[in-house]
Amino acid sequence: MTSKKTIIFFTLILFLSTSSYVLSQDNTNTIKYFQFELNDSSTVVGSIVFENESVVQIKNTSNEEIRISKQNILNKKRVYVNIQTNISSDSTTISENIVSIAEQTDSTIVRLELIGGSTLIGKVAFEDSTSITINLLSNTTTTIEKKSIEKRETVEKNLYNGQYWIDDPNRTRLFFAPTGRGLMSGNGYVSIYEIFFPMVAIGVSNFATLSGGMSLFPSSSDQILYFAPKITPFQNDRFAVSIGDFYVRIPGNKRNNDINIIYSIGTVSFSKGAITMGVGYETKAENPIILLGGELRVSRYAKLITENWFLGGSDLKFVSLGIRFLGEHLAADFAFVTPVRDNNTMLMPWIGFAYNF
Repeated sequence: MTSKKTIIFFTLILFLSTSSYVLSQDNTNTIKYFQFELNDSSTVVGSIVFENESVVQIKNTSNEEIRISKQNILNKKRVYVNIQTNISSDSTTISENIVSIAEQTDSTIVRLELIGGSTLIGKVAFEDSTSITINLLSNTTTTIEKKSIEKRETVEKNLYNGQYWIDDPNRTRLFFAPTGRGLMSGNGYVSIYEIFFPMVAIGVSNFATLSGGMSLFPSSSDQILYFAPKITPFQNDRFAVSIGDFYVRIPGNKRNNDINIIYSIGTVSFSKGAITMGVGYETKAENPIILLGGELRVSRYAKLITENWFLGGSDLKFVSLGIRFLGEHLAADFAFVTPVRDNNTMLMPWIGFAYNF
């Protein structure tokens, strides 16, 4: 890879896709409620029925009541909730989420997402065809009707010191580089890096991901195009490996200015982090590009990330360290990237956002 191509490629990497996501629902009523966040990562949305110095009793959006000790409440805030008015008790959408569920043991931890925004995490104490009684990790017991459940899942692997930690919604990427993990069929994300570089990705199967985008330089008719298909032949909770291609169309009449990198990459995950290693070749170059990355979870809502590039046959390398803030679907990255060459360094900020669906 010529030095000019190297600078163009890594300038693209250092400047990178946004995204906005708008949800709308028909036949809804907007109602003001309280949202309580508990110390076990559960959230309860509803109105206050009773409260004293030690407990608060809440009626959730499905009219079920739960009494919570105040020492288990991390914070309380006002929220506005869109409540559907056309939900019937035999809703096929809801029933699909709860039918054919294997009998739970006393040690199984489940996470229930309820209509209206509540999230309950705990052990199943009792369950029949219409209701479920759950002992929350914060030692609160409540019974809810199954027609109120939108989603149900087991969460054993996400428990740390009695708290539930959400998954990284953008786990298929470091800051810019891919990890060995692939998207599942139908999943995807929209992202934006350094304001001007959006990207869209979708899992077309459990083994293949298609992604690409175009730069958005204001007042310019010449934009950079990029396309990044990836195949993931194997992945599980501990290990994932992928092969892929990253093609960049540089504006101009000369196609030999374009960049095309074929790569293979693998990720090994452990309790609170992961290590990613990969190697790639620019199709017109002889020397490899080596990637070494790492992730370390530091809290329920944050992880540290490092992404480092080493160019074979050159003393130019790129090192970075930053933090990713995590939401249920949104990941926000802030880092510093340092190009290093001949012992000369320069600190450059990196900002990226990704909304996963």
